[in-house]
Order: sequence, then C-alpha cells, then structure tokens
Amino acid sequence: MEHAGPVGSGASLKLAVNLPLVVYYQALGEAYSLCRHLGIEPERIVDLFSDTSGGANILKTRGAMIAKGMRGDDPQPVTFDVDSFRKDLRTMLVEGEERGFSLPVTERALSVYDEASQQGWGARDGTSLAGYWSSRSADRSLEERQND
Repeated sequence: MEHAGPVGSGASLKLAVNLPLVVYYQALGEAYSLCRHLGIEPERIVDLFSDTSGGANILKTRGAMIAKGMRGDDPQPVTFDVDSFRKDLRTMLVEGEERGFSLPVTERALSVYDEASQQGWGARDGTSLAGYWSSRSADRSLEERQND
C-alpha cells in the first residue's frame, strides 16, 4: 500500500492510475478495427499485442476477457463496468478543471464510453470496450459502403 498524502490524495491517485487503462481500452478497440479485416482471431491479436511495445500489462492479466469482448461476447465476470469507468472519467475531468487544466483525451474517451453505455454496454465489463468500438466501426463501415 502506498501513502499518497492527505485525505483525498488516494482518490486522485486512483483516478490517475485508471486514466491510461480507460484510454487503452479505447485505443485497443481502434487498433483491432485496423486489423479486423485480416481474419486473425481476437485471442491471437491480444497475444500479438501483448508482446509488442503497444502491449499493456492488462493484456497479460485480462487478455482472455479482452479477446472475448473483441469477439463480441460479453466478458464475465464483470469486475469494473463501462458505467463505472464513465463515472471515473467525469471525475477526472472535474478534478482537472479544478486544478486549472483540460484533459482532451479524457473528454474524447468519455464521449465513447457514453456512446457505448447508450447502446446498452454500460453494465458490461470495461474490457468489452475494445469489442464495442471495433463492432461499431465495422457497422459504420458497412453502412458507408451501402450508401455509396
């Protein structure tokens, strides 16, 4: 356990620790969207990413859940859901504002998490966001091709 300072410091540190993770789930979904057309199984994609400079430790510990989400399945058990990440993202923005700075990546990540929640993904585990974004991207890409 780490002592972070006076009362409330631990909450700030927790938010700071969660921020890269929340953004990583979104970035992972975008990365998967770029290579989804290759037909490589999500489990293999997660395995490949985990052994690169783009791999975060979370891939080693929760890779199976992330791959399940990429496949479109609902990863279980839920340990920290999309709506909880949304709450943290809003709190991060408030804290940044109170300290006099903006968090543009956090703002954009919140908009994606809000969208996922509005589409019924709010109670799913946060690891599912990579699957949400790649399925959303595939759906939008199909719509665009059909409108051409």
